[in-house]
Amino acid sequence: MDTERWAAVVGRDKTFDGAFVYCVKSTNIYCRPTCAARLARRANVHFCDTAQEAEVAGFRPCKRCKPE
Repeated sequence: MDTERWAAVVGRDKTFDGAFVYCVKSTNIYCRPTCAARLARRANVHFCDTAQEAEVAGFRPCKRCKPE
């Protein structure tokens, strides 16, 4: 599952937009899979099913892709 999600992030696959968010541990930010921001290192990425789940985990929404 995470491999498929990571492939969606790397490819900025629009079909996954809204299906999950990815969280960057080094910045405490979460993004849409289609975010145009610089790609994070895979080791720093954690996946959440919803924006609410990411916020409960302590991440804030990206100001560029506005996933909230």
